Amino acid sequence: MQHRGVFRALLGGAGLAGSVILFAGEAQAQVAAIYSKWNPIVVTANARPVTPELFGTVALPVKAERYYEGWERARRDASRLPSMQQLIAPARGLSRDQQIAYVQAAVNRRVRWMSDATEYGRHDYWASAAETLQHGAGDMEDRAILKMQALRALGVPQRDLYLTMGRDKVGGPITVLIVRSGKRLYVLDDLGGAPILADRREGFEPMLTLGYGGSWVHGHRVVARTPAKVASR
Repeated sequence: MQHRGVFRALLGGAGLAGSVILFAGEAQAQVAAIYSKWNPIVVTANARPVTPELFGTVALPVKAERYYEGWERARRDASRLPSMQQLIAPARGLSRDQQIAYVQAAVNRRVRWMSDATEYGRHDYWASAAETLQHGAGDMEDRAILKMQALRALGVPQRDLYLTMGRDKVGGPITVLIVRSGKRLYVLDDLGGAPILADRREGFEPMLTLGYGGSWVHGHRVVARTPAKVASR
């Protein structure tokens, strides 16, 4: 009886319905059910684990075309804006961990929550950091993007910043900022609390991550058994 490694990534909480199944050593993917109005996520590599591997998941590089337009706004450098300089000024000279805690609190305090429909007249719109600073309002994605650009302006390498979409067991679909600091990973969520070490953030299942180095789908590796062949009579 042969065994094959199978990688399963559930994408429902990230705004996509369905699953991706990868067989070890192959670049094949099967998307079971994705809403027709969205572009599919296409796996572009084999099943070797890649970073960021969060919360015990395995991460695989993908083409997340559904999010390209929003990510282009999210990744825009806002460090030279006077409003950004004003926002991060109190954090200059702090340690990296202190800067992460400051940005989490400052953005949650400064940017009031407002839906995309109310603010931009669109169902789903990822605002740039400049737009969020100008409006002083935004939803969870907008605040996560502003936190990402604020930390980038404070000198955090962009390779250490990730936008991760997933599902919280209590709150449902959620987008968070993941920040690497040394060997630690912090989660900056939209719940108003302090940054949480990733290994202590309970109840969160990452599903799709976007970063300056690429985009990744998350899942768990399992072992599948192939049915035994029925002996011919």
